[in-house]
Amino acid sequence: MPRFDGKVALITGAASAVEGQLMGFGGCAAWRILREGGRVMIADIADDRGEQAVAQMRDEGLDATYVHLDVTREDHWIAAVNMSVARYGQLDILINVPGTSDRGSILNTDEDTWQTVMDVSSRGMFLGAKSVAQAMHESGGGAIVNVASMAARYGGPYGAAYSSSRAAIVAFGGSAAVQFAPLGIRVNSVLPGWTHTPFTDQLFNDETASTIRINRTPLKRWGEPEEIAAGILFLCSDDASFITGTELVIDGGVTAALQ
Repeated sequence: MPRFDGKVALITGAASAVEGQLMGFGGCAAWRILREGGRVMIADIADDRGEQAVAQMRDEGLDATYVHLDVTREDHWIAAVNMSVARYGQLDILINVPGTSDRGSILNTDEDTWQTVMDVSSRGMFLGAKSVAQAMHESGGGAIVNVASMAARYGGPYGAAYSSSRAAIVAFGGSAAVQFAPLGIRVNSVLPGWTHTPFTDQLFNDETASTIRINRTPLKRWGEPEEIAAGILFLCSDDASFITGTELVIDGGVTAALQ
């Protein structure tokens, strides 16, 4: 039996899911779930790309729906969960992917930029878990996977807000795992390393920046979004039925080398 037969997944930040184009973690995860028997709600604020991806999925006979969702707004979360349950009768999986970054130093980062980065990651993660919990419980339990970053584990010359927001995802995951266990809901975090996605495409195509990152990675290459999606889907599947409150680092060995 396919791993996700009969399961329904809500995947945020997943508009970059058009096959033939560079995809993100959420897009790759969506295709895998669909092809392994599941149904998917693609959620994002990039409506045109999201609708295009869903149309492509439906053309292949797969059951996908797009919903506009700003992860910083609770009313959007409630509407997305209600739409998932109304269309499919249940909700089993939440994969939370969205993020944005700050490129300046702490001294050069303004308050609004800091708050935006924190809201998209931390507020979005909190509202997502809060909003799906009851629907998942009523569906017999489920799995939440929040995508953080290896940046949660170390400091750097820029991106303090990004690192802080990603560390918050990991810390929140532990609390949510404990509090949601009685509801039959597992909560875990994935910490990707440097991976070629739309989010990192500019760095990937900058020869100097790309080479620096390759040299800092023991496996000596960038990751592929499909490799991150594989880890995400493992944690969503019944193969991980006794795993909750933990972090899966998928970074080609970067943090191990730093330690």
